[in-house]
Amino acid sequence: MFGWLDDIIGKIKNLSSSIDKYKEETVIQSLPSLTYVNRAKKLIEKNQLQEAKLILNKALNLAQKDALVYKYLGLVYEKLGKTELAVENYQASADIDSQDKTIWQRLGFALINAGKYENAEKSFENANKIQGNNTDTFTGWGMSLMKQKRYDEAREKFAEASKINKYNFSAVFLCAVMEMKLEMYDKAELKLTFLANVCPNESNTFEFARLRALKGDKESAIHYALKSLDYNPNLFPAYILLGQLYGDAYDEENALKYFKAAEDKELVNSDLYLEWSKVLEKFEKYDEAKCKLLKAFELSPENIEVMAHLGLCCVTRKEFDEAKPLLEKCLDAEPENLIVKQALGIVAYENNELEKAMSYLRSTDEDAINCYYMAKCYEKMNNNTKVKDYYEAAILINPKYISAFADYSRYLISKSEYAEAQRKLRKALKADDNNIVLLNLLFYASYILVKENVCEYNVKEAITIADKIINISPDLFEYPEQKAELSKLLQNNSERE
Repeated sequence: MFGWLDDIIGKIKNLSSSIDKYKEETVIQSLPSLTYVNRAKKLIEKNQLQEAKLILNKALNLAQKDALVYKYLGLVYEKLGKTELAVENYQASADIDSQDKTIWQRLGFALINAGKYENAEKSFENANKIQGNNTDTFTGWGMSLMKQKRYDEAREKFAEASKINKYNFSAVFLCAVMEMKLEMYDKAELKLTFLANVCPNESNTFEFARLRALKGDKESAIHYALKSLDYNPNLFPAYILLGQLYGDAYDEENALKYFKAAEDKELVNSDLYLEWSKVLEKFEKYDEAKCKLLKAFELSPENIEVMAHLGLCCVTRKEFDEAKPLLEKCLDAEPENLIVKQALGIVAYENNELEKAMSYLRSTDEDAINCYYMAKCYEKMNNNTKVKDYYEAAILINPKYISAFADYSRYLISKSEYAEAQRKLRKALKADDNNIVLLNLLFYASYILVKENVCEYNVKEAITIADKIINISPDLFEYPEQKAELSKLLQNNSERE
């Protein structure tokens, strides 16, 4: 997903170790092959790669095998994007002249591009044995370790590279990235702040945004993510991060805007649709979420996270037969998957298997959906204290969880706690002021409270709620008789005055 890494690899390969600068070679070459190589160099400099390849292939027909010929042929294939052939020729050059530090560096970077990270590690190790304390060698070495997810070792190599050359900004940057992986946020922040001042670019700025997000500073994270898009409007990870950040802030409009912007720019992969669906789920838009998940599933049919969320989405839509094979496949791969446990907990609740449901849902109390269904389980078990605790937790975690507010209010009304239900409903309507379900419940709670304590202002307020529902959709107003009763009460009060 992070294309910036490829750019960094490209930049490093053109640092002080670059063979394009025609450094003096370490081995005395025979004159005929050297002639071919010099001609090829000039063609490579002019980006006439096919012509350079033809000349170097002619040199291969000479009796004496020349390391330089293979070295530059590897460079030609690298520039042509033929990574395997680049590796093959760099390796042939290294086999002939194993004391050439530059060829081991080149081979190492080519092996990284080929996905052969352990071999790349050995190649950079060889380069270091021939000539130690080279900043490019340590940078490449760190990359090979990073690709193997050996983040602590990679960090050490990047730190060594930047110690040798403090202007090796790529090494400083990658060291900061490793420190973020290792949760050494303060150290990473020092490096990213330095880079932001001396060489600001899309990668540094985006990683700084990601760091601020990890440290919980969402406002600052949004600022730097937007700034990274100023450098590169096609920076895909920035759109994803912005969608996630606005989603975490329950800003539906902005969250969906950035996912849509990425799609409009054709920056499309399964990650886009997966993260998009997660935000839609937060706002209970399960139909739209399923559409996004089906797109993600089409792009990555073996992605366990996509399957788990698709299974959960089907469960929330009561499509249990469709969800079952997806959840089973996820369980086989990841028995402790929290999303699968959540889905199974909901299924168990729907089947009235309350203890089983709660055993799944207790996997995390920090999820609004889990808390909501725990509340519903306890409601069926008539445990009034726990019901309130879990409903409160659900709406605290997700202040725009309409279903939780509605069911909590129904529960409070069932317990004759009309004033508290009224407070919850007014709070919920701040998130969705035209929600018919909430408005009907608010009217009913207000109606009961008016009946208990008649007050002209409260009567008018309750009638206003009813009128609002009728204006939105007359057929969905559930209490016409109660409204008529309040209207009559208001009329009688006016006549008495």
